[in-house]
Order: sequence, then C-alpha cells, then structure tokens
Amino acid sequence: MGTSYEPPTLFDYGAHNESTHIRAHVAVIAQMLYVFPTASAVAVMRNFKKASAYQPGVTGHTAEGHLVPWKEIPHIRALTISPNRLAGFTDGLSTTEKGERACAIVAAFLRAGRFPLWLDGDIIADQEMQIQGVDILVKGSWKIQTKCDFRAGGSFSQDSRCTGNIFIQTAERNPLNRH
Repeated sequence: MGTSYEPPTLFDYGAHNESTHIRAHVAVIAQMLYVFPTASAVAVMRNFKKASAYQPGVTGHTAEGHLVPWKEIPHIRALTISPNRLAGFTDGLSTTEKGERACAIVAAFLRAGRFPLWLDGDIIADQEMQIQGVDILVKGSWKIQTKCDFRAGGSFSQDSRCTGNIFIQTAERNPLNRH
C-alpha cells in the first residue's frame, strides 16, 4: 500500500487582506518595477487564473495567487530599472536575498523621486496661508508591499522567460521561516 500525498496547508494571506496602500513588484528579467494601488489589484485579481508558487528545497507549493496581466491592473505604473541596479540579481539567490534586493530597488526609486504615490491634497482657503505661498496641503503615510516577481511583466522585454503577468498572492506557507 502506497501513501497518498496531501498538499500542504496554505494560510489565507495576500493582497486581499494586507494593510498596504501600494504594491511594488520588481520584475527582474523584464527590468521593470510595476507599482500600483493594492486595491486596484484586489479589484481585478479574481478575473484571472490561479497559480501556485514554489520555493527551492521545499516539497509542495508555498503560495497561491492569481496571474494578472500587468496591463489589466488599473492605475499601474511601469518603471524601467537600470541594468546596473540589477547586477548580481539572479534566480539562484535565496528568497530572503531576493526580497532584500527588491526592497533596495524600491527604496532607491523613492529617494530619487521616481516612485509614484497616489495622493490627496486639501486646497487651502485660508488667506494667510495663501499669502505665505501655500495653495495645497498634502499629508499622508503610505504602506508599501515590495515583491520580487522575477519573471513578471515583459511587454517591453523580448525575453521569453517573462510571463506578461504579475503574481497577486492570496495564500502562503513559510516552511523555511523567511521574511
């Protein structure tokens, strides 16, 4: 009698229940950074097929999500990542290292003023503030989820390894305890 394989249990976790405002997916092969409001991806993700993701050295899938064509996400911005920022960024890196490198890329875009932020501003009606040169007051705090989506995107890239999609995760497990 053989033993039957039971797929591992995944926990409900992803874009649909996180507290972020913006998601930034680093598409290494396409050399693109895809930035979009989290709510925009959640609004359309269920229209697209589900897929599983895997980690090296782990039996069974470690995540599930939807493969969303990047152009189908409302308000998405596609930003080119310079090749020198991606130097040494290979698929053979650990999940942790890929995540750290993706965060460093997003931080560099923020510092350079190239990262899109969706803002609301209050028009100033106070005459004293207007005299001081203030017409609109913008304030806020944004939570950004950064993902290394190695093969995402691709319409600008001729590389056949690009999927044309962005993986919008809905469930995961973390057997290697990597964050």
